[in-house]
Amino acid sequence: MITDIFARRYEKVHLRTQYLSEDRRFMNQAVSLIGNGLWTDAPPSDKIADPTEAGLKSVHDAITLELGCGALSDQWWWSTHTWNGNTTRSPHKNTYAQMVKGFLTKIPDDLAMGDAWVKERLSLVELSYRYRGAQVVFANQQFPRNLAEAEALDRRPSSRIRVPGSSVDAAHLLNQRMNNAFASAVSDLNERMRLAQYRLHYHNGFIQLSDDEITGAQISQPFWAIIADPRFSNVDLQIKEAIDRRDNRDRTAAFHAVCALESCIKIISDLKGWTLGNEKGAANYIDNLVSKKNGRFIEPWEAEMLKAMFSGIRNPFAHGPGQAEMPSLSSEQTNWAIETSMTWCKSLLRRLA
Repeated sequence: MITDIFARRYEKVHLRTQYLSEDRRFMNQAVSLIGNGLWTDAPPSDKIADPTEAGLKSVHDAITLELGCGALSDQWWWSTHTWNGNTTRSPHKNTYAQMVKGFLTKIPDDLAMGDAWVKERLSLVELSYRYRGAQVVFANQQFPRNLAEAEALDRRPSSRIRVPGSSVDAAHLLNQRMNNAFASAVSDLNERMRLAQYRLHYHNGFIQLSDDEITGAQISQPFWAIIADPRFSNVDLQIKEAIDRRDNRDRTAAFHAVCALESCIKIISDLKGWTLGNEKGAANYIDNLVSKKNGRFIEPWEAEMLKAMFSGIRNPFAHGPGQAEMPSLSSEQTNWAIETSMTWCKSLLRRLA
């Protein structure tokens, strides 16, 4: 299976003219970013934990396949021993953590290779966070079952000596600690990329070009947080598609952003039980949300604004123009369409609470 990596998505987007001191600094920091602190919530240690080694093996194997190489760095090292005048050499296999470190910290022979060099290593960092993020999502999905087991354990009478305290409290504590640790790791990565002047931001499994600080704080960050819920995975994927296309100057970027908004509206209609099954397009789903019978989830003026997003932005790109001019938007209009779609999704989904 082909793995989506940063280097391939951003092949045509220029990040660096050469390998800089900021890159060297970030890559050394990245060794710690994807170390024990990412994969476990155990105290810091120089010894690589088993979950870390297992996670890095998965990342290593996926990245090497996409980059077309057997290993990211040397798999073996040799030691020399002399005994009774005889010298022998013994092979030792590097851990995956050591191979990853060698890959990240290696400096290119030609500093002009910096752009591709940095992108390949950012791909490794991105995939490490994506894999760990998937583990966290799975653990959260399993949490209700774990909590039920803990409640049953607390109710069960036992004649054996037990550790004092509630199993339920312990389960809540472990789950919260795991989520807090990953959120902290994501925040650390984004700050490190900012300091390295990459203009990049990690969210929900992907590194993409970041917005300005105000847009990022008021729109992007709250948006990525609220759609992290698996129910909104299609909204997440379509907005990421829009951003990738925008970054690669694809004229259809705004179309995908408004499609994400359409998915959001349909999901809300389904979750509320308002979908009738005879809807023919986005306008009908908007009618479900504005319906007085359904309690006016949105106001009529909001419905009109939403419908204008589809008639003015999505529809021209959804149909062949014939002999008319091919539809396109300026970069400013594209950014507006993406940011407005994200703002609408954030506003609508907050009303579900």
